[in-house]
Amino acid sequence: MLGIRSMLLVTVGGLISTAVLQHAVPMDIAPPDRVDVPDSGVTLPMLDVGGRPMVDVSVNGQGPYPFILDTGASVTAISADLIEKLALPLVSGTPLPAPARVDELRVGGAVLHGLTVIPEPMIGSLGGATPARGILSASYFPGSLVILNYPAKTVSIHKGALPEPDNRRVFAYPADDILPTVPVTVAGHEFRPHVDTGSPGSLTLPIAAADVVPLTEKPTEIGRARTPGGEFPVLAAKVSTPVTLGEYDLALKELRFSDLRPGSRPAVGNMGYLVLRAFVITLDSKNHRLKFER
Repeated sequence: MLGIRSMLLVTVGGLISTAVLQHAVPMDIAPPDRVDVPDSGVTLPMLDVGGRPMVDVSVNGQGPYPFILDTGASVTAISADLIEKLALPLVSGTPLPAPARVDELRVGGAVLHGLTVIPEPMIGSLGGATPARGILSASYFPGSLVILNYPAKTVSIHKGALPEPDNRRVFAYPADDILPTVPVTVAGHEFRPHVDTGSPGSLTLPIAAADVVPLTEKPTEIGRARTPGGEFPVLAAKVSTPVTLGEYDLALKELRFSDLRPGSRPAVGNMGYLVLRAFVITLDSKNHRLKFER
């Protein structure tokens, strides 16, 4: 069983993004019992809700329903009303709101068998012409590459593995890190924000980073991050030096600062759509690697 932290929706200055609570939920959520990906792979249109990539997903043969494909989610969630509509069996012996079991979750020709999902009543509040009905964790395809091609607006799932990290385009993240991170450098200072396709924002660093990176102005509060754990300020300021990821200049003129995950584990920051949209991003969750191409 894999100890998983709970997913939630976080509101930051009116924008809603998926995130992960840093405290463990009182249960273990296992990965899918089995994952089948055809030898020829799967390529699907990348749908969109506010900058978040979506794919059509069938649940127990019904649907399809639009799900956000989220590198920032450690578990898969389904809107509470859809769990009720599909009459998914609830997991016994767990506190409310109870997780549910899905026999088969299909993404094109790729199939996840036997998985536990958590209910998320706020998914529908993300808006868009086609509201999301679920959040699919991109890490649920170990042994395959999940490729989010933002410029071409496609999502692909292929068997394979990324090459050894070169810290130019291919990056490793720690095996014990529940979400993928990458090394971002600002004036010689390295930070490791989460790569979060469920976030509509730009690059957010821990508040302490504002004391060491060169800024042209004092950071000012532009909003509040509202989570079940409370509210936390979000600051912003112009940056006067390049912000880089490996060989890439991210061409950022402004940085945001917030400690969305204060507590025993240090805040690490977050990289969202306004940065990711320029790249083809490949996730190799089995080997804990990410590739960025532009």
